[in-house]
Amino acid sequence: MKRTLSYILSIIILINSLLCLPIGANAATYKPDRKIYAKAYMLINLDDDSYPVVAQKNIDQRLYPASLTKIVTTMVVLNHVKDFQAKTKMSQKAFDETLGTGAQVAGIEVGDELTIDKLLYLTMVYSACDACQILAEYVSGSPKAFVDEMNQYVQSLGCKDTHFSNPDGLHDGNHYTTARDMATITLAALKNPDFVRYSTETEVKYGKLNLGHTNLMLHPGYVTYYYEYAQGIKTGSTEEAEYCLITKASKDGYNYLAVVMKSPRQRINGESYETKCSFVDAKALFEWAFDSLKYTTLVSANEVISEVNVEDGKDADSVQLVAKADTNVIVPSALDKSAVIIETVDKPEALKAPVAKGQDVCKANIIYGDEIVATVDLIAANDIELSTFLKVLNALKAFFSSAVVKIILAAAVLLVIIYIFLVISNNKKKKKRRQQKLERAEKRENSPDDFLPPPQRGNR
Repeated sequence: MKRTLSYILSIIILINSLLCLPIGANAATYKPDRKIYAKAYMLINLDDDSYPVVAQKNIDQRLYPASLTKIVTTMVVLNHVKDFQAKTKMSQKAFDETLGTGAQVAGIEVGDELTIDKLLYLTMVYSACDACQILAEYVSGSPKAFVDEMNQYVQSLGCKDTHFSNPDGLHDGNHYTTARDMATITLAALKNPDFVRYSTETEVKYGKLNLGHTNLMLHPGYVTYYYEYAQGIKTGSTEEAEYCLITKASKDGYNYLAVVMKSPRQRINGESYETKCSFVDAKALFEWAFDSLKYTTLVSANEVISEVNVEDGKDADSVQLVAKADTNVIVPSALDKSAVIIETVDKPEALKAPVAKGQDVCKANIIYGDEIVATVDLIAANDIELSTFLKVLNALKAFFSSAVVKIILAAAVLLVIIYIFLVISNNKKKKKRRQQKLERAEKRENSPDDFLPPPQRGNR
């Protein structure tokens, strides 16, 4: 019973892990033709439910997330709080958590009362660490208990290279993640409409101040960084993490998510001032994707891909395999279709009649640039009826071609041969004995030694 339960739990964990993966199993990545400064990055196509990654670098390298952490902080709050208009106060303990750390704060004082709604806006829009501390205390009673909730949450998403030590992202050697895990976390968060609302607002009013989103790509005044198609989410920076950014962009019906980590601050393009390269990197990735990639139908529905033999088929000994549906893949605009290779996967040697039109048979991998860019289901192109005569005939052939039957038949033939041999040998012996008897009889009749004279009478 314990073994069975363990097996079932293993299956459940495996399924959960698979469901949480942000990257499609079959996804081709391409090299952007732009300079990217970040240590690690991902560009993810949001228009496909498998979330294919179209560009990537060092996505499994553990790095410091800085305030990207606040995405998880917000999600833990959203998962626990139902009334966003509920109010809570800044405690002395929560205030002291950020005191003297140099963390970005909204200037919330001890005793100030704010709604959860306002605290979430301050967290995601302005990256206020003091707001994070209030939320952590409100939800879990203490930062430590809240961080435990954070780690449990990311583990439930299947993240294997992430561990948090605080709710705001201030540097800690044991506070790390990867671009892949941050993509998983963000993709899950974007399914929550409240998260989308908090993370894409361009500014939040607090007191007399209008605090702008820390993603400078959203603000036209920042000419170097501004990108009209960008949409919020989260930034992060510390000396150790350098500059990090997760943001999305939409243009001409295409939607992408960029994850940029450990991007430097440096002079670029001969400029006299230092540039926060995370924004430049995200902008370059988006521009490259919108300019260079497009959805292309690599395989059309009912397109003949292969053929498979059919056993016992009436008037047909094979059936064509066609694509079940159109296969649209995000590929370079200059794609040469002649460079696309289609390989069947697990195609059976033969099918047994009857075969139904539309019957699932196997799959085919679509390969471009030595990478599998998609997988298509292959189905039977038409019906193949069963031939009863051929079925019986083939059954007989199969029966007599069986190794066991062959051995039995061989043994039977051998026994017959032995029996015939013994019969013939026995008949020869009998014939020889009869001949010998005849010869002895003839000898007795013709031999004089065999004559005995009559007995003589004696004198009395």
